Amino acid sequence: MKAVYIKELRSYFTGAVSYACFTLMFLIAGIYTWAINIQGTSGSFETTIVGMAFWMCLLPVPLLTMRIFSEERKQKTDQLLYSLPLKTTQIVMGKYFAAITVFFIPVAVVGIYPLIYSAFGNVNFASCYSTLFAFYLMGAALIALGVFISSLVENQIVAAIGTAVIIFFNYFLPYIAEYVSTSAFTSAIFLIVIGLVVGLIVFLMTKNSLIGLLTAVVLDFGLILIYYLKSDWLEGFLPRVMNGISVFDSLEAFASGIFDLTGIVFYLSIVAVFLFLTVQSLEKRRWA
Repeated sequence: MKAVYIKELRSYFTGAVSYACFTLMFLIAGIYTWAINIQGTSGSFETTIVGMAFWMCLLPVPLLTMRIFSEERKQKTDQLLYSLPLKTTQIVMGKYFAAITVFFIPVAVVGIYPLIYSAFGNVNFASCYSTLFAFYLMGAALIALGVFISSLVENQIVAAIGTAVIIFFNYFLPYIAEYVSTSAFTSAIFLIVIGLVVGLIVFLMTKNSLIGLLTAVVLDFGLILIYYLKSDWLEGFLPRVMNGISVFDSLEAFASGIFDLTGIVFYLSIVAVFLFLTVQSLEKRRWA
């Protein structure tokens, strides 16, 4: 795993990807810091972190993850990875740790800002750094998502766009949830669509249309039964889910001065789930 990590980390700095990410993140951090803390005369750096979190992830994360597996798959160099005396999990973890290491560098630089502000006023260091820590974990969770998407496609541009679209949609979920019906029928339709998406993901991972179709049919049949037998279970379910799966929404608690362990577990769970799915996707192709 160490060899994969070093090779991947070196590749970031021999190309323009890491420097593009650093430039974007420093530019965004500078704009928000000037607008909120300097021009806006606000002493709350936590507010700045929450405000810039969306843009700090929307562009840099897809850039960091788009080529991790898709480019190797396109150039057929992934076969060299499979020939290494390493488990698929070690390969995935090596590449993932390299990506979050690159992401950590600008976050660490931004962490100097509260120290500078402390020379001009009072700064709540505990709240600032707990919010920054949560932001880094959120970025790590989104990077895990990007790694998984990269493992599914051959074109790195498609991988980048797919990751950016999901991040964009996830950010606006709480706002959309306010206008979504709380009826059981709406929740049932949503879950049926999710069942179809899960079936599609299974198909992409296994390249077996029968298994993908059976997965979607079993899930959707079960949901239809629940709708007709226990429809009250589904009332208000969709808005709650939309609010619950927004990774950006969890930052608010940290910015309010609360160290939310639930949010930490939520981010780590996302990392674990998407890295597991990535391993399964690669394992299928490894033995195909």
